[in-house]
Amino acid sequence: MPNPQIFIACRDNSEAQRIRKVIGQPSIPAFHKSAPLLERLESAKNCMLITTPLMMDETAHGILTKSAILQNGYIILYACHGDRAINLLRLYGCGCSAILGPDELDMLPALLDTEKVHPDELVIPPFFIDDDESKLKEPPLQSAHPLHITFLGSQAIMSCANAMLNITASETMSMACVAPKQPWALSHLMKTMNDFTLWKAQMESTITQGYVSFCNDLNSLISLEPTEQHFVICHGRLDDNELSYIQHLPPNIRIFRASNQGYSEENSDELQPVMRPEKLWDIFITALYG
Repeated sequence: MPNPQIFIACRDNSEAQRIRKVIGQPSIPAFHKSAPLLERLESAKNCMLITTPLMMDETAHGILTKSAILQNGYIILYACHGDRAINLLRLYGCGCSAILGPDELDMLPALLDTEKVHPDELVIPPFFIDDDESKLKEPPLQSAHPLHITFLGSQAIMSCANAMLNITASETMSMACVAPKQPWALSHLMKTMNDFTLWKAQMESTITQGYVSFCNDLNSLISLEPTEQHFVICHGRLDDNELSYIQHLPPNIRIFRASNQGYSEENSDELQPVMRPEKLWDIFITALYG
């Protein structure tokens, strides 16, 4: 696989020049309007896109949604302006791979390291514009069977964000994933959760109903041992440690994997059809009934 092409989407050339300088690539194409950018993305076989919150005629949310329709792209958002109005939960849910704060541009070169990043293995299931909550009602608290959901993979935050957008926070459900490595993004993601959902965030590696636990690393995440029902959602590339973890899980733990068509259950005895995310959210809620 050849090295991915890198493109910039931003408001003006001064923003593009700042990004080019940081990554040491002065000739990277920059686009300030959406139409030529989307045309270029459609013809690109393997690409990385660095975008700012605003172009001349489009927002980051619009670019993420439209580019995800065209192909699986590795997209980094640099929040150099409009940062207070950015809904990080929806940006992650729409397919953003990483988000850098206004003072975190020096972290960009590491995010473009093709030895660690595999754009060709990205998975964008068809849910990036859905945020309709599950139609199922959760059971009464006294009769519910608690559920814990672990999100794994290089794009775990994407599935976790969509779950928060599509499932009402429950006193009998908990979720956990590895936290974003960018401090600004983590802080603003937690703020977005408070502003737009009833889910609460915690940095402790513990299971608390109604909370999403953002763990420092994989070891902290897999050290959680739920005593209740446990589902594992795999999204994107899994590293060797993640693969080892799911291979050694007890057979009663249900494992789901994201694909470009939706989600499928991995450890079922029968071949399971790929399901749209709404069906997966309904499975989560149904599990609470036991």
